[in-house]
Amino acid sequence: MAKKKEKAAAKEETVQAVEGDVEEDEVTDDNSPEAYTLTGDYRSDYNEICKRSDVTPVLLRPRALTPASSGTEVAEGQPTTFTTKDKYEYLKPCIETEKDEENKDSIKSLYIKGWKVSTCILNVINLSAPQCLTTISLWRVGLDREGLHIIINMLSKLSVRNLLLDGNPECAGYFHLLLTEDCSLASLSLRSNKINCTDIAPFATALSSNKSLTNLSLHNNSIEDEGAKHLAQGLRINRTLLTLNLSGNKITDGGAKAISDVLTTLNLTHEEIVTRRKLISENKSSLAADEPPTTPGGRTKDRPGSNSRTGSHTALDKKGKGGASGKGNKKQDKVEKPGTKDGRKSDLGNKGKDDKRKGSRTGAADAKKGNVKKGTAGKKFQEEKEHETPQPEVVEFSNPLLESNMSEKEGKIIVPGNFALTCLNLNNNGIGDVGITYLYKALHFQENSTMKRGVRGLLRLTLKNNKFDQDGRQYTQLVDIMTRRDPFYEQPIIEEDQSNLTAQT
Repeated sequence: MAKKKEKAAAKEETVQAVEGDVEEDEVTDDNSPEAYTLTGDYRSDYNEICKRSDVTPVLLRPRALTPASSGTEVAEGQPTTFTTKDKYEYLKPCIETEKDEENKDSIKSLYIKGWKVSTCILNVINLSAPQCLTTISLWRVGLDREGLHIIINMLSKLSVRNLLLDGNPECAGYFHLLLTEDCSLASLSLRSNKINCTDIAPFATALSSNKSLTNLSLHNNSIEDEGAKHLAQGLRINRTLLTLNLSGNKITDGGAKAISDVLTTLNLTHEEIVTRRKLISENKSSLAADEPPTTPGGRTKDRPGSNSRTGSHTALDKKGKGGASGKGNKKQDKVEKPGTKDGRKSDLGNKGKDDKRKGSRTGAADAKKGNVKKGTAGKKFQEEKEHETPQPEVVEFSNPLLESNMSEKEGKIIVPGNFALTCLNLNNNGIGDVGITYLYKALHFQENSTMKRGVRGLLRLTLKNNKFDQDGRQYTQLVDIMTRRDPFYEQPIIEEDQSNLTAQT
């Protein structure tokens, strides 16, 4: 009996110990940084999460706005008040922020420049980031793969539109992880990251299926012709990217040819043809599913067939109480609409009806134009129209594999190339006269193409500091085409000689 009592007492002690450990874990979980609920005040949230994570907080500083960006003019003369600070104050690590316009306690932009950011600080930034954060800039912060995964986790929770990761070469081979299926980025800057042809291959594959990115900067990297070919493969299917910066790389004539070929026409591969057929069959099945089912009599199941008796009643209601039958009314209409001598119809019989029709038409027209003056609804509609800002016209590009404007040549299916790209920067590369010839042919094709009517294609192309002859015929013709395609180009007005005008008079 004594042994049984000792065993029972030992079990009770172990159970109490386990319960105590669970209670301690619950207490620690409540004080963990992950369990903290954001209040909307970024400074207090940031400091509280740093406290819970046992991390020394880095100084938060409002970003200094230049006069051009802030819209204020610099006051002339010397300032009347001065504040002295330590000479190393601005060299200490800090996090610059921009306040949100709607919530002044929150932030919309976050900038870190020129100091090594640890994973602990990145975790704090991830946990304290508000939903209104739209811009993240990490310039030369020594970002590694672990830190990049924290950034990717942050992007999955927020709707960040602008991301700048310039000067972080340790992540050169992992930037393709940013372009996920639910990616919300519109602008991505990857300058000075030592990205080579091997690193750009998976990135170009992810770019081909991305549907959010419109601006991509790959300035000052190590992309050669092979890397340019990978990017050209990514641009075959991508129709959302508008601006591409490839300046400061090692692209020569081979890379220029690959990019030029994408801007003209595309010969679909076997895999792309199979994908095209699958997409067409899926679209047909979705359209068939959207249509309401029909009965053998030709009527839809959603809408029951109308009764002949109810149809006669509705016809009598429309004609009025005095209407006897349809045939009599038709004859009466013919009698009431005799022709006049000059061939025009008389309006005496239907004067009241025509007035009503005119009134309804003019009222609908005024409502469309926003000219309704009577009634509170009309005033509200007019005020809303006045406050609305004009929206720019955005050309939506469909999947190139579903292009209806296609042709067949020598057993190959040919579809229009990439007409969505509008700005291309190829400054400071090694492009020669042969590459200029390829670019000229591509732009000449876009200028005279009828495959994409209403879409102009490439509008800006910069080619400074390359290896071609600036006085060559192809380059001068290329400059002539791009000058006309520039959206800000104004044709010079030719003024006639005053002496000729006086001589003619």
